[in-house]
Amino acid sequence: MAIKQKDIITSIEKVVQFHSPIYSPIEDREERLHLASTNGYVYQLSGEEVATVYNTSGQPTGLAFDPEAGSYIADMAHQAILSQGLVGLKAEKFEVIKDYEGTPLLGPNSLIINKDGNSLFFTDSGPFGHTTTANPRGSVFTVDLESCIIKPLIHELLAYPCGLALSPDEAALYVAETCKNRVLRLIQYPAGVFHSSTFFQFAGRLGPTALAIHYRNYVFVAHYDFPECSKDGVIVVISEKGELVAEIVIPEAPEITGLQFAASDGDVLYVTEKTHNCLYKLTVNIK
Repeated sequence: MAIKQKDIITSIEKVVQFHSPIYSPIEDREERLHLASTNGYVYQLSGEEVATVYNTSGQPTGLAFDPEAGSYIADMAHQAILSQGLVGLKAEKFEVIKDYEGTPLLGPNSLIINKDGNSLFFTDSGPFGHTTTANPRGSVFTVDLESCIIKPLIHELLAYPCGLALSPDEAALYVAETCKNRVLRLIQYPAGVFHSSTFFQFAGRLGPTALAIHYRNYVFVAHYDFPECSKDGVIVVISEKGELVAEIVIPEAPEITGLQFAASDGDVLYVTEKTHNCLYKLTVNIK
C-alpha cells in the first residue's frame, strides 16, 4: 500500500518565482544552489536572493559541478556539453562535447557527474518533440572527463530521454524516458559493460522528466504532464525494488522539470517547474 502524502511530506514551500522556465536545481561544492533557465542564464540563490552567474547565449537545461568547482552545462541551442571554469581570474566557457563520431548531438538535456569527478553521464534528446515514440533517436552517453572520450550507453533508441540519477553507491544509473512513460535502470556488469532494463513503467500523464535519489535509496520521479491535461504536479516515490511507495502532489505545477536533494540535509528536496516558473522546497519524512 502506498504511503499517504501527509505521512511523507512535512512541508511544501514556494521559494521564488522566475520570469522564464527553470531547470536542474543543483548545489556546488559550497552548497550554493544553482538553476538553469532556457533564457540562457544560470542563476545562483542565496536565501530568496537571486544572482546571475553567467549566460551561455543558448538554452541550458542541465547543470553539474565537478570536485574542482568547475561546472558543466547541457545546452540545447548549442547542441553541446559546455564547461565553465576559471582561466586565471576570468570565467571562460568551452565546448567539451558537440558530436559523437562526427555526428552532431541532437541537443543534450540532463547530465550528472560521479563522486570522483572523472565520469559524466548525459542524455541527448534534442528539443521536445524531436525524439518521440515514432522517432526514438535519443541516446545516453558517458564521458571520461580525463581523456574526453565519449561512449554511448544507449544509442539512438530512446523517445526523449531526460533526467538522470545515480544510486548512492553509483552502481545503478537511472534514466527518465519521457515519451515512453518509464524509468530505465542501467547496471554496469562487468566493468565497462552496461545492461539496461525498464525499472518502472508508468500509466497516465505524459511521462517522467526528472529524478533524484534519497539517501535511503528511494527514487523520486517527476511525473510531468501538460497543464491542459492535469492541474497539479506529481512526484512519484519508488523503492529500490521498483515498487510504488507514494505520490506527492504539488498544487498547480504539472510541468515539473527538476529535482535535487540538498547536500546539507538529505530530507530537503528542491523542485523546479515551468507552469509558473517556480522553485519549491519540500521537506520529506521517509523511513
